Amino acid sequence: MGTNFRSKRFLNLLNIPLIFYLIICEINISNKRLYANTKPQATQQDIFLYKQMGASYLCKSINDKIDFDFKKAFAVSTYTFAEVIFSKHGNLIKEAGKEKLTPERVLFIGEIEILNSAIKICPKQIPNDVKKRFEETLKKLKKQTNRKK
Repeated sequence: MGTNFRSKRFLNLLNIPLIFYLIICEINISNKRLYANTKPQATQQDIFLYKQMGASYLCKSINDKIDFDFKKAFAVSTYTFAEVIFSKHGNLIKEAGKEKLTPERVLFIGEIEILNSAIKICPKQIPNDVKKRFEETLKKLKKQTNRKK
């Protein structure tokens, strides 16, 4: 009977800190905002990081030592760029405003950004026809941008 009495007293002593802890946790939880379904927009720094990673992958994989196919390496780097924008940022890019971009648009942005960086990082490894198409695409985009202004 003596041990039963001590066990109840011991449990009662544990209840005080437990109750205090639960009260503090409840206060802490109620003061926090809930961000359940919101993802931050990709900033210019985010885009810069992702495109540099993609360009680095592209340059390394088409390097003479590894010798991957350009199209496959470019596709992998572009889809990786797009996947990060989708999963981490919910297809939201700060420069596009609050508009949620389509996956195709994010892939297009990734292609442009990664090629732009890759041409600067490893120009000799980028095929000439790809460089030409890239330059033509940039000219078209500049014309479209000038028309909208």
